[in-house]
Amino acid sequence: MSEAPSSSPKLHGNTVEQLFNQLKKSIQNGTFAPGQRLVATDLVKDYGVSRGPLREAFRRLGAEGFIDVVPNKGAIVKKFSRKQIHDLFLIRQVIEGLATRLATENLKEHGLKEEHKMLEQIASGAPDDIANFSEENSKFHSTILRLCDNQKLQSLVEQMQLPFVKYQIRGSLDRDYITSSKKEHSQIATAMLAGDAKLAERLMQKHLANAADRVMKLPDIFP
Repeated sequence: MSEAPSSSPKLHGNTVEQLFNQLKKSIQNGTFAPGQRLVATDLVKDYGVSRGPLREAFRRLGAEGFIDVVPNKGAIVKKFSRKQIHDLFLIRQVIEGLATRLATENLKEHGLKEEHKMLEQIASGAPDDIANFSEENSKFHSTILRLCDNQKLQSLVEQMQLPFVKYQIRGSLDRDYITSSKKEHSQIATAMLAGDAKLAERLMQKHLANAADRVMKLPDIFP
């Protein structure tokens, strides 16, 4: 059974677009978990829409890799295999490495104070905090994407990140994983602050390669 967020508004205007964005957000933030079935009758009632817009929203979610539409079962939030998640990280190494290089060049050229301050905090190596790691990790990577100032590249990286994957693996993250990731973030931030774009790119690629290796060593939580 699928249950929409308690604050779900009834939709007006461009219903398909609004519904698509609402469902996408609920998948990304974990309201709808990997492997969960999205029940059409529930969603039609919760969002105050007809079946037509819902079918179109499902079609778009499927095209972007957020759900699988299975015959006789309906729409199911995509649950990734170990191999699929590993492959996503491999692609991210290339495109997010490029984003990091561009971000470093832009930071050096424009001297953006807010982003500079955030990177300084990361470079200083804040204490490990398992509870807040997911939020800090997202903020770090999203800042780099914003700094790269390339919308097409940003869109590609976001598609490869598929943020909702973290809800499939977060229960298996331990302190060693988080400590290693935060150390790597610090190294990347330090290179960016120094204006060394090529080093920052290599460090991001190494960071994502290490993340892929760690995912492959996680307990058997994949289908």
